[in-house]
Amino acid sequence: MAVNQEERAYRAWNVLAAVASKASGLITYGELGAAINVHPRALRYVLGVIQAYCLDQKLPPLTILVVNAQDQTPSSGFIAWDVDDLPEGLRKVRNYAWNESENPFLYASQGETEEALAAELDSDPGKAADIYAQVKVRGTAQSIFRKALLLAYQGRCAICGLTFEDALQAAHLIEWNACSPAQRMATCNGLLLCATHHRLFDWGYITIAPDHTVYYIDPMGRDGKYSSADSQVSTALHGKKAFMPKDRRHWPSAECLGWHYKTHEWKLHAM
Repeated sequence: MAVNQEERAYRAWNVLAAVASKASGLITYGELGAAINVHPRALRYVLGVIQAYCLDQKLPPLTILVVNAQDQTPSSGFIAWDVDDLPEGLRKVRNYAWNESENPFLYASQGETEEALAAELDSDPGKAADIYAQVKVRGTAQSIFRKALLLAYQGRCAICGLTFEDALQAAHLIEWNACSPAQRMATCNGLLLCATHHRLFDWGYITIAPDHTVYYIDPMGRDGKYSSADSQVSTALHGKKAFMPKDRRHWPSAECLGWHYKTHEWKLHAM
């Protein structure tokens, strides 16, 4: 059975948050391993999960607190901060209010993983509210939401068809701060978009109608000079149909698409 590194990260996070609250707190790999019952050599996998989360969410480098007993510095796997300026990284970690934030791996305390929750959301979109209640933390919820959209859209940008997974992002139709808890995880309130079209979509330069037609705000290219690359990602896509999931339950709802259109309507009529 595969080891659930996210469950281990859940336990390690609590230990590191407690260490961070101490003015000069550090913890060795041996001490952390003993605290969460994991061999020190296997900690790189656990710390990798936490480090990736901190980097993705632009949090202070929490894993900087785990050091070698000999020289009191992190191992070579630590990439979350400039190792030539460790004191500043430590200052940021110790000044951050970790106790005011939920453990981002809380869902894993019962053995769940992001992949498993995303697969559950893919197979039953109606569980969006229940899954969000399990997760609670925004960064983790958005990560699971993206994984679910990757499954639903078969790893393909809904607007241009790009399939480079690292360049694909989860876009909300009704913005995070404006939608209900269920809508924050509902695939019908999302689109899988490449980074370029995600930015254009969020700014209202491009949108999708309820019939899944792509609309660009300057279809004739009158707003300045367009390079061939500019045209390929904007004017050339105007009027074409967006790519939709095979499962209609994941299709963006008319309500959510309407919210996005109404929010950016002034731009679409300004050209």
